[in-house]
Amino acid sequence: MVLDSEGGVQGLLAAQAGPLPLAPVKAATELIWWIEPHARGRAALAMLDAYEAWARDRGCVFANMVGLGSDPLPARLYESRGYIAAERHYSKTL
Repeated sequence: MVLDSEGGVQGLLAAQAGPLPLAPVKAATELIWWIEPHARGRAALAMLDAYEAWARDRGCVFANMVGLGSDPLPARLYESRGYIAAERHYSKTL
């Protein structure tokens, strides 16, 4: 999904949909989500609405998002939409 406005592309949300490896159900998983800081706010809600509709249209029974933990705003947004925390991702530059 692309967030496009008069100023051009302001954000994107890329995801995949498919069966879970250990369960006979389909899930959507966010791969990349970015919205330019000046374009955030209601745009995030609209993009989540579109993502969830896309996932439902593909027969997914779960929608997954990633929250890196360093910014509390995504956690509040996801929780307000009914998502529950399942894990945090960490990475290290070698």
